[in-house]
Amino acid sequence: MATSELKPLLDSTGDVGDPELMRQRMEQEGYLFFHGLIPAERALQVKRDMLTVLREHHLLEDDGNEDPLWSGGPEPTEAEYMVVYDRLVRLESLLQLAHSPEIVNVLESVAGEPVNLWEQKLIRIVYPDPEMTAPQGVGAHQDGDPKLAYQASRFYTGWISLMEIDRNIGGLAIAPQSHQQGILHSSGSVASSSSAAARPDYGLDSTTLPWRSAEFRPGSAILFHCHTPHRGLANHSDRLRLSCDFRYQPASETASWIAHTPGPDVRRIGQQVDAVISSRAMYVTTRASADVLGAVRQRMMEEKSTTLARAQELVVQIRGDR
Repeated sequence: MATSELKPLLDSTGDVGDPELMRQRMEQEGYLFFHGLIPAERALQVKRDMLTVLREHHLLEDDGNEDPLWSGGPEPTEAEYMVVYDRLVRLESLLQLAHSPEIVNVLESVAGEPVNLWEQKLIRIVYPDPEMTAPQGVGAHQDGDPKLAYQASRFYTGWISLMEIDRNIGGLAIAPQSHQQGILHSSGSVASSSSAAARPDYGLDSTTLPWRSAEFRPGSAILFHCHTPHRGLANHSDRLRLSCDFRYQPASETASWIAHTPGPDVRRIGQQVDAVISSRAMYVTTRASADVLGAVRQRMMEEKSTTLARAQELVVQIRGDR
């Protein structure tokens, strides 16, 4: 489905003062969309701080432009990006945005109890690619998919636009009401880096789901249940798309170590795990199938284990359980 053909998201901005309606809408639709939940200046400050870091590390030209215009050329290497990622997730403006009372108040009314903000905070930088129908990276998916190893039964994602995002730049699309089906089958194995994520092998079949999206302003927000399918849209513009997302969990719920670890550190562990399960040594000693390797990856991420010996043990265990 072309971006221009997507039906619009239901805007709940005018209903923030009705907690019961917010709860019912989240339960029925699986998401809450707000054009004006977060003050625009709060989001724009994050954007400005991000642009400063990107320019200091030469991911963007130091041209003084207020927008992240992309001049072409190679995208940053994984090493270049990780240096930037480490700085971005520690920006004071980003941390303030994550703790926005506007988000917390809505989600606490939805959850019926206090919510805790996860330490893992995610930055989304999507490069222009006019030829793509979807951006590189994770395809349509549910954040509560066990493959992502959060080991959490209920949490909410808050996605926030940091700039003007029209249909050409793309944005986030949501599959309303699909969360009511529980965890859906996702194919492939999760990737831990942008280079590995270029392989479109993980995710849901997006053609089987209904999709809605919108044009976003700085501070526009989508809050959605961990079972709600969602996907990034392709960026056909001349600039980077900047957004971020945070996880909020009811205080009575639990999650794995991933929730309590900065995003760059989680990514590094994932890369170590991927290096082990895709290694020649793993192939020679186990001849494990793709589905077994996917299960091994999930277990190793849950355990925060990164050794070949543990991967080999898990292959034996998983084969024995099947």
